[in-house]
Amino acid sequence: MDHADLHARLMDEAKRYEPAEHARGKLAPFREVLLIWRAKAASYEQIAAALTRQGVKISPAGVGAFCRRTFAQAEILREQTRLRTETPHRPTATAPSFPGPSAVALPVPAPLPPGRRGPKIARDNY
Repeated sequence: MDHADLHARLMDEAKRYEPAEHARGKLAPFREVLLIWRAKAASYEQIAAALTRQGVKISPAGVGAFCRRTFAQAEILREQTRLRTETPHRPTATAPSFPGPSAVALPVPAPLPPGRRGPKIARDNY
């Protein structure tokens, strides 16, 4: 086989290649759903099991690879913050009728004169 002939055939195949056919994965349509699950600290195994129950067959390793490739840690943290602010907190018990520690005024120490350092912390040197 001639080297030039092989090069020409490979070049022809490379020109006919359409990356759009291969760019979309199985999990791409569910990106927002996966982001919420990861923000709620769902494991890859839990996510894969939930997707499989809904008819999307995927392995935990596949979910992990997609999440690591798609989500930055900062994006997951932003989603956690958004979920916390959107979800109203349900009170678990009634408020106490007596004043708690936050209602008691604590004395404020007087400021030190300039050039003086604060108290030293006692340390045990064993």
